[in-house]
Amino acid sequence: MQVLIINSFSRENSPYEVFAAQFRRDLAHRLQTPVAFFDTSLDGARFDPARDSDAFVEFLRARFGTDTPDLVVPIGPPATRFYGLNRGRLFPGTPMMLAVPEERVMRGIELGPRDAGTVISLDVSRLFGHILQVLPATTTIAVVSGNSPIERFWVNVARQETQALSERVRIDYLNKLSIGEIEKHVASLPANSAILFVQMYVDGAGVSQDHDVALARIRAAAVAPIFGLFGSQFGKGIVGGPLMSEMAAASTTAEMARAVLTGEGAKPTVVRLELAAPTYDWRELKRWHIRDSDLPEGNTVLLRQPTLWDEYRWAILAGAAALLLQSALLVALVVQRSRRRRAENEAQHLSGRILTAHEDERCKLARELHDDLSPRLARLAIDAARLQPMTSGPDTGEGAAMHQELSRLSEDVHGLAYRLHPTALEDLGLGDALRSECERVGRSHGLPVDQQIEALPAGIAPAVTVCLFRVAQEALRNIVRHAGARAARVSLAPRDGGLQLLVTDDGGGFEQRMGHGAGLGIASMRERVREVGGKFSIRSEPGAGTTVRAWAPLTAQNE
Repeated sequence: MQVLIINSFSRENSPYEVFAAQFRRDLAHRLQTPVAFFDTSLDGARFDPARDSDAFVEFLRARFGTDTPDLVVPIGPPATRFYGLNRGRLFPGTPMMLAVPEERVMRGIELGPRDAGTVISLDVSRLFGHILQVLPATTTIAVVSGNSPIERFWVNVARQETQALSERVRIDYLNKLSIGEIEKHVASLPANSAILFVQMYVDGAGVSQDHDVALARIRAAAVAPIFGLFGSQFGKGIVGGPLMSEMAAASTTAEMARAVLTGEGAKPTVVRLELAAPTYDWRELKRWHIRDSDLPEGNTVLLRQPTLWDEYRWAILAGAAALLLQSALLVALVVQRSRRRRAENEAQHLSGRILTAHEDERCKLARELHDDLSPRLARLAIDAARLQPMTSGPDTGEGAAMHQELSRLSEDVHGLAYRLHPTALEDLGLGDALRSECERVGRSHGLPVDQQIEALPAGIAPAVTVCLFRVAQEALRNIVRHAGARAARVSLAPRDGGLQLLVTDDGGGFEQRMGHGAGLGIASMRERVREVGGKFSIRSEPGAGTTVRAWAPLTAQNE
C-alpha cells in the first residue's frame, strides 16, 4: 500500500512537520497492512503556481508512472490548492485526503465520493479578541508573519477581519520587514503592546527563515508578550491562548485516511477543526505579570514551575516523619532519664537513710552491750572469783574455769560493742579513734599498721567522722581477711577543703575489670562516701597491693 504525501513546505518546517510526522505514525499504526510513504514538497514559500505547477506535475508523473499511489495526502494550503487544481492531470482515480487546509483556500476544489479532509476553520477575530481579553489595556498589536504568497494571503485576511478593532487598538503588520528589522521593532514597542506570531518562512527581504528559530529570535528581543496560533509553538516563547493542535489534527486525519483506504467511506467526508480551549505557559505568564484572574474561563495553565513542596513533597514528609519519630524518641529518653534520675535519687536517699538507721542501731546496740550486758558479765566473773575460795573438793577446777570463761565473755562483749560503735569517736575524735583501731588490728591479728594522721581541723561533721572511720575499719578488715599482707598503712590529712583517707597494703591485690561487680564491703564504703558528698576510689593490681582512697568534705552534703 502506497501513500503519497505532498508537503506545502519542507519536512523540517514547523508547524507542518509536526503534523506530518504524527500522521505517518498514526496511520501506520491503524492500518493492518504494511504501508509505504512517499514524501515530496512544494517549497510553498517560493512556489509560484503559474510558473511551477507544470514542472511539478511532470515530476510526479515520472516518479510514479503507471504505479499510482493508493492515497494522496496534500498537507497545508499550498499543497491542497496545487493538487486540487491539477488532480485530473495526475491521479484522477486515486482518493484524496486533504490535510489541514484552511476553508478559505478550498474554493474551486471539488471532492469525489472517496475523498475526505480535515479543514481548519480559523476565526481570526477570535485571536485578536483573546489578546484584548487577557490584556485589556493593550493599545498596539504587532503581527509577525513572513512575506511568502501564502503568508501575504493571511495578512490580507487578517486586515479585512479586524477592521472593527481599528478604533480600539493599533495593529502593525510586519511581513514586509526583514527578520533583523522585526527584532528591532519588537524591541522598541510602546507600553501596553502585544505580539501575535503567526508563521515565518520567508521574511520581507526574501530570506528563507526557520519557523522555530525566527520565533526564538523574536522572543529574545521582544519587550511585550507573544501570542501564537499553533500548538507546536507552545513552550517556545508564546504566552498561549486558543491554539490549533497539530497532534490532535494528525490523529483525526489518520483515522479518516484509514477509513478511505479500507473502503469505509462511501461519500465525501469533511471534518472542520477549530481552535482548542485556551492553554497558557505558566513561565510566560509570570514573565509578563499576567494574572490568572485575567485569563478566560476553561483555561489550562501548563509548565508550572514546581514549588519546593511539589518537588520534594515525599522527601519533606519522610524527613518530617523521621524528625517526629526522633523527637518522640528524644522525649521518651528524656522522660526515661528523668524517671531514672528520680529513682536513683530516691534509691540513694533511701540508701543513706538505711546507712544512718544502721549506724543508729549499731550505736544503740553497742551502748546496751557496753552499759548493761558487759557490766553484768563482769560482776558474774567477780562473784565467781569470790566463791572459789569457799568451795573445796573435786569441782574446784570447774569454778576457776567458769571464772575465766566469764571474764573472756565479758571481754568479747566489750570488743563487740567497740566494733559496733567505738566510743573513742565521740570521746577522743576521728584521729585518735583511727590510731586506736590500727593498734587493735595490730594486736588482734599481728598485722603492723603504720599510722600517718596529721592534725585535723575543728568542726568535722559527725557524719563525716563516722564515714571515714567506717571506711578505714572496712578496709583494714578486708586486708586481714583477703589481702595476705605483711604490713598496712593508714593516713589521714586535710586536702582540698576536706579530709583525705588512704589505706594501703602490700598484699596480693586483685584484677580490676570493667563491669566486674564489687563486693558488699566495697559497695558499703562507696555508698558511705557518696552519702556525705565525697569521692571514693580503689586502685589494685595483682601482686602490687591495694590502695583505698576516700575524700570527704568537712561538712556532710546531706546536713
